[in-house]
Amino acid sequence: MKNRDENGEHDPNDSIWAGFAVPGQVVAYIVGGAGLGFLAGHFIDVALNSAPVATLIGLLLGLAAGTYGIIRLVSSLK
Repeated sequence: MKNRDENGEHDPNDSIWAGFAVPGQVVAYIVGGAGLGFLAGHFIDVALNSAPVATLIGLLLGLAAGTYGIIRLVSSLK
C-alpha cells in the first residue's frame, strides 16, 4: 500500500525517483561548475591568444564552486 500523508494524499517522496534527487544535484553541481569554468577559461584563452592557463584556472574555480554548492546542499539536508 502506498504511503499517505495526514490528508490522505499521496506522499511525493514515495516515488522511486526521489532517491535520485540528491545524487543528481551533486552531479549537476560538479559537471555544471566544471563545465562553466572550463568554457569561461577557454573563452579567455582564445580572446587573449594565450596558453591554456586560464582554462585550467577556470576549471579549478568551477570545481571549487561545485564543491561549495555540494557542501551547502548537504548541510541543508535534515
